[in-house]
Amino acid sequence: MVFLTEQNKLLSDLLQSALDVHNNDSLSLGELMNRIAERGFGLLFVILALPMLFPLLPPGSAATIGFIYILIGVQMLFGRTSPWLPQRVRSYHLSEQTANKLRERSVRVFKIVERFSSPRWLFMEKIFVLRFVALTIVLLGFILLTPLPFMNTLPALAILLLGTGLLNRDGVLLLLGLLISFGLFSFIYFGLSAIFTTRSFFRG
Repeated sequence: MVFLTEQNKLLSDLLQSALDVHNNDSLSLGELMNRIAERGFGLLFVILALPMLFPLLPPGSAATIGFIYILIGVQMLFGRTSPWLPQRVRSYHLSEQTANKLRERSVRVFKIVERFSSPRWLFMEKIFVLRFVALTIVLLGFILLTPLPFMNTLPALAILLLGTGLLNRDGVLLLLGLLISFGLFSFIYFGLSAIFTTRSFFRG
């Protein structure tokens, strides 16, 4: 697995150029993919996580994004070096207003992130760790597909950290993203177990 990013370009600058819709009516996901394909999976993870942290998309969008995460997580799991999406998904459009708001807010956030993130803990680049990251992305995508309430923000935050860690070769952010994910998985597991146990008790 290779980290694909422009080494001398800040993440805020990558987001600025990827989400630029100047003189365009809208930005399709396909066009976005064309702009970031050479930068690997990390930037796509980041961009798809941002709308769920800043509520900018219509209701039901989390399920679509969850499906995309499953698709690209599986590709990363099996060793692809750049993401691929079917044409129907690539045709999904962000309005100019949505893309501009997303760009303004995300660039502001990542100018702060850049102060604290740098290449470190490079042992986290080992192939088995990256496969583990990919599997985590797939599981988070399934969570976004479910109708569980209040389950958009934490998966988005975890994926944002994982994507930033991939882009900046920052093992600390990768670890934080994995820890948040495992905490979320544990919460859901024990929560569902408690619900089923309670139901079985009353039925018995």
